[in-house]
Amino acid sequence: MQLIVGNPNYSMGGLDMSSGNDNSIAIFFGSQTGNAEDLANQTKKIADKNGLDATVFDMDGFSASNLSNHKRILIITSTWGEGEMPDNAADLWDETCENNPSLSGVNYSICAIGDTDYDEFCQAGIDWDIKFQELGATKVTELQKCDVDFEPEWQTWVDKVIPAMVSIEIELPSSGEEVSVVEEPIVEPVEIKTKSGDKSPWSAKNPYPTKISECYVLNGEGSRKETRHIVFELGDSGMDYKVGDALGVVAENPPLTVDLLIEKAGWAQDHIVNTHNGERTLWEALKKDYEIHRVNKKFVKSLKEKVKSNGLRIKVSMVERHRETISNSGRGYSNSEVVMQTELLPSIPGDDPVERAEILANDADALEDYIWSRDYVDVFTDFSVSYTPEEFIDMLDKLKPRLYSIASSHDAHPGKVELTVGIVRYSHHGRDRGGLCTIYMADEVEVDKTDVGVFMSPTKSFVLPEDKSTDIIMVGPGTGIAPFRAFMEQRIFDGGDGKNWLFFGDQSSKTEFYYKESIEGWLDEGDLYRFTTAWSRDQEEKIYVQHRLKEHGAEVWEWFERGAYFYICGDKQYMAKDVHRALIEIAIEHGEMSEEDATHFIEKTMMKEQKRYLRDVY
Repeated sequence: MQLIVGNPNYSMGGLDMSSGNDNSIAIFFGSQTGNAEDLANQTKKIADKNGLDATVFDMDGFSASNLSNHKRILIITSTWGEGEMPDNAADLWDETCENNPSLSGVNYSICAIGDTDYDEFCQAGIDWDIKFQELGATKVTELQKCDVDFEPEWQTWVDKVIPAMVSIEIELPSSGEEVSVVEEPIVEPVEIKTKSGDKSPWSAKNPYPTKISECYVLNGEGSRKETRHIVFELGDSGMDYKVGDALGVVAENPPLTVDLLIEKAGWAQDHIVNTHNGERTLWEALKKDYEIHRVNKKFVKSLKEKVKSNGLRIKVSMVERHRETISNSGRGYSNSEVVMQTELLPSIPGDDPVERAEILANDADALEDYIWSRDYVDVFTDFSVSYTPEEFIDMLDKLKPRLYSIASSHDAHPGKVELTVGIVRYSHHGRDRGGLCTIYMADEVEVDKTDVGVFMSPTKSFVLPEDKSTDIIMVGPGTGIAPFRAFMEQRIFDGGDGKNWLFFGDQSSKTEFYYKESIEGWLDEGDLYRFTTAWSRDQEEKIYVQHRLKEHGAEVWEWFERGAYFYICGDKQYMAKDVHRALIEIAIEHGEMSEEDATHFIEKTMMKEQKRYLRDVY
């Protein structure tokens, strides 16, 4: 059966449109940054053109009891965090696992988006696949796993699954048969628009080339951190954004790293290679097209085919992985913008480099430890191996954009978009390194000179209340203050009378009091009702935002009872969990709830049902 992708009037030979067949197909998406949603909408267009009647559903708000009403189901989902469901899919997953509805008679297929650099590659899709089989659904095509460059693999899946779904005959209910009608969260495609209302041509694939007009350090003298305020000009792009959205930035690899890699590998800089962006010199390809700041698993596993018994140059030592976030540097496509601290562990057993390469290829823990702190320069230093440039780039990952929470209101700063960025710098294996995009913006990009590719990544969930009289509480330590600077600017511009309470903190008020003048101005003008700080190093006892929340627990609870929205932005691994726990304890103490009831109120009532506990964490 031929798949039709261009002619909407085509009638598939395998599906009799007049025979009383049910031609419907439900396409569900689980999406954190919008990629899965975009693919769901593209899949719908192809399904419709091939004779199916496709509907796209957001998993958020969909009831597990309604799944069995759809006899053809496609799921397109990303994986978030450490193998977790994306935020919009978490409720449906929990309900499905709790109630285990029968899916007998349901035909399904799943497309999962992930990143092979992570152990939990495509885990959300794998979990859905296992669950649907447990519930009696029929798998139409095998689970499709997609890496960061997901479109070719998605296309392969679509080419198989749409004809397969078309070939399934499902009878419509007879005229006398009772049919239950349910309300479900149908999704209209959300497109990034320009200020004129037209669809924006700018995207991750086609970023808008612009310039940085301001890039200055926010920290005071003596700070151990480097946090910058960075302003991009939107020029003639026509791009618009709302507070809560993110900006995608396309970085380039440091030229020194490119030079070292080519030197270590013994290649010529002007060697011509073919990449996904066309024909380029090797130097340009490694500078702009591929991720080289961290070695991937595919390359390390290939060492066993290349390394020779006498080829070890230095003793390879393993490292213990440990992350310490010094600032919320970015979100979305990559969470690698963090400082890494390591301590040496015993070397891999044996002196034979072949044995060492075999261990890295076959021991998942050893591999994970090895790649954690190394780039390709390190590997070529550790092992005497030879690759052609073509062999090498064939194993590389495409360069991924980085997403940053926008720190400005477009109404307050027309034609500009502003960021609060923690610059990541560290030293490993005798070389200074840093976060790919933060170092690029801080060190390589020249203000008003260097072109930088950007695009908008809109949010549907991290938004201000529609009712401008609603009170809001914002918790954003470190660079987590970024979206709340934008929120305050928007609230002031809109002129609502809702109260604003900001919790902010960092190491010291002397060196990390970001946007101090603006905050003091908001307080003086009465725009910021309350400002509560937590400076962890200004006293002997370390104080964090979760401690301040509990100190003000009675008033926080009063705000909750009046319908206040609660927002948090920043570190997901530690801070967000601590704040979440503080909210449950506030509900126990001041709401006089049991542990179970308090947890339900915070996690279900506020977060899921009322949607007034909103998070931008990574």
